[in-house]
Amino acid sequence: MIPAILPLLLVAASAAAQQVQVTAPNILVANVDRPFAGGVGRYQQWYAPASLQGAVLSPMRLEQLEFLAGTAPTSQAAQIDCEILIAHGRSFGVTGQFDANYDGPPVLVKPRAFVPLVAGASGQVVMTIPFTTRFHWDRTRPLLLEVRVHGNSLGGQPFPYNFRGTTTATGTTSRVYATGSVGAANGTAQAGVGMSTRFTFRPGAFVDFGEGCQGEGGFVPRGSVQQVPAIAGLWTHLLADAAPQRLAVLVLGDVRTAPFPLDLVALLGLGTSTCMLRTNPVLTFPATTVGGAPGAGSALQSIQFPSNPGLLGASLYTQWVVFDPLGPSAALSTTAGLWSVVAPLGG
Repeated sequence: MIPAILPLLLVAASAAAQQVQVTAPNILVANVDRPFAGGVGRYQQWYAPASLQGAVLSPMRLEQLEFLAGTAPTSQAAQIDCEILIAHGRSFGVTGQFDANYDGPPVLVKPRAFVPLVAGASGQVVMTIPFTTRFHWDRTRPLLLEVRVHGNSLGGQPFPYNFRGTTTATGTTSRVYATGSVGAANGTAQAGVGMSTRFTFRPGAFVDFGEGCQGEGGFVPRGSVQQVPAIAGLWTHLLADAAPQRLAVLVLGDVRTAPFPLDLVALLGLGTSTCMLRTNPVLTFPATTVGGAPGAGSALQSIQFPSNPGLLGASLYTQWVVFDPLGPSAALSTTAGLWSVVAPLGG
């Protein structure tokens, strides 16, 4: 049996648009010609969260990028052989070391393919890149765009093309660029320089918060979901890296602020621990882990989400608690919390 979330007392639903578009940075317009017109190379651009937060009011999924022509019209056109990655960025911007600029694993949102760069008048969209995999932005950390240009329809050579951008937006954007190789380890970093980028976000996302605590064998159980909660959709939760043959409980709540987190072991009167309850247990779903060794335990719980469009954009918080007397706390282990934002019908 797949439980439904009823009687829908968990959430205070909020209205949300189907999509949100925001252009950043959107100040001090200048012309920039990298990375797409620069021939083969590796490029990263950092965007301060404040430049996006005014339009994006909760974690959302980034699903498309667009770039704009510069201050003069251009008649040049080309096909750009590229791939696109997105990650969370460091708070300070970028350094000259590409791989040091990630604050979390990068996601390949657009596999390598030819993308058309068209001619256009000043300020018009000249390149549109829809993603095959959406990126879940937590709305707190900066965004880091990576473009790897493998070549172009002009023999892989640089060519004149101006994009709308900025050269004086220190603290809002920055970039690092290297020519000649998509695998370059180092490049030239420039503060305040970057392309103006039109982001398209879709409501619905999930991001981790807090940390879990160890169970048997020193393994920290890990919680995840197969999809965002969506109107009338199935919402499947997974537990992994847990102790096997244990009672596990999926906790579902609508609050993660004070008094949370709370020490669960202390609440049981068994001492103190780092095993924190990170949301209020409005609903709980028991399960039994399967598997044959410490750290190999797993469980699955599917929840049928209601057909209520008014829940679009609402926040839900989940966490797994595993009753594990053989772990360091001698009582239980926990996963990190998971913050999920409700998506539209269809996900």
